[in-house]
Amino acid sequence: RHSIPRAQFVCRSAHREMAARAPRVAVVGGGISGSLCAMVLRRHGVEPTIFDMGKRALGGRFGSPRSGKKAPKDYHGAQFFCTTDATSRFSQVLGFLEHNKLVARWEGRFGMLGSHGGGFLPKEIIDGSILGSMQKDKGATDAEGSEHFGDFCGFLASGSKARLYVGTPDMASICERIASMAEVEIRQGVQVTDLRLDDGGWSVSSDACLPSDTGFDALVVAAHNPALAAAAVRRLAVDLHSEILQGGGQDVDGVSRGQIVERLNGLSGSLQDLRDSHKAPLYTLSATFPTATLSETLSFDAVACPTSDKLQFVAREASKLGRSGSEDSSEVWTAVSSSGFAQDLIRRGVSNEAAAEELTEHLLALLKPAVGERFGELLAPSASAKCWRAGFTTKSLGLQEDSIGLEPWRLAICGDFVRSYPSPIEAAVVSGMEAGERVASWFSQPAGQQE
Repeated sequence: RHSIPRAQFVCRSAHREMAARAPRVAVVGGGISGSLCAMVLRRHGVEPTIFDMGKRALGGRFGSPRSGKKAPKDYHGAQFFCTTDATSRFSQVLGFLEHNKLVARWEGRFGMLGSHGGGFLPKEIIDGSILGSMQKDKGATDAEGSEHFGDFCGFLASGSKARLYVGTPDMASICERIASMAEVEIRQGVQVTDLRLDDGGWSVSSDACLPSDTGFDALVVAAHNPALAAAAVRRLAVDLHSEILQGGGQDVDGVSRGQIVERLNGLSGSLQDLRDSHKAPLYTLSATFPTATLSETLSFDAVACPTSDKLQFVAREASKLGRSGSEDSSEVWTAVSSSGFAQDLIRRGVSNEAAAEELTEHLLALLKPAVGERFGELLAPSASAKCWRAGFTTKSLGLQEDSIGLEPWRLAICGDFVRSYPSPIEAAVVSGMEAGERVASWFSQPAGQQE
């Protein structure tokens, strides 16, 4: 649908200097897609530079802001990795991360929790029931509708090969450690405002009141927001259209330059539509309870909440490797809102503080039946909430490839919105890896012979 002829009829990136130096690639976005993409590029002898808006560290949706006063540590980012196929590329990546001690297996008491009556159904029972078969079929065909079915990012994936992993010491540090391990250059705290291609290569402009970073031989847009990629592609279409008006160029592989402009505009429009019409917000709650009453009374460590219209996932952080470092008896629980409830909070314009209060109220109501008579012993937790206005993309481009490569312009696009997978994290991981390999291949062969 968005195919572009591969011949390099408009590539302006200068190749004359590359024989004397390694190619330079700008990677916009330091989340899991961007950091893995940069690592792959580095391993192929390319020099990537990551541009990321995170002020404290890389991470994108993996990031968790620290709060020194309200809680020892808040866990507001991505919660886990889930894989069901040991032979998949995603599993291979997780194996690599586990070998380098960036992730570890997450094992615990998992299952479903009802919003009424507090009924807990262990995952082992779900796997052997009709619910397990339904979850398996649903996960294989419709990753984007999982919230409405009762699962959360493949948490209830069935089968003996299903595995859960978490970052060590936390999810927020994974991207930073990947970049550090690969010795990737980072521009941190940078809000990219413009991406432009000219005779000197790609340039990256930001809101930092600094001169643009210029002279990049290729660009990878790995930002979760598809609008940035849409703008870059739209500018390419405008520039090519201007060349046509000036009488330059010719047809390529039987495709007219006018048709290529149409395809670029179509791709740009599809990317922008994802941002405008297919994003789902989420709130995450990090609640620190002064005592371990919940751990002592509840029979689970993490649950999906299919019958709650407010919360879809709850987890005890101490059940994850590296999270039990509290010196006192306090414990941290994380809850993830439903998209519907997040939309309601945003519509009402509540502050993060007020959202934390409402989410805590719903968390306690959800857990009360399971806690039973000891519920009165619970002391009010200190809590913080974070709003992810585009937590998930509810629809992908539906492509058969994991990343988008516009080789004539040395532009690649990756993210969880390119191709559908059982979970958005799997989509992001695989997309970033492929984008890195795709861009590296552009510099491994003579111009015009890239695949």
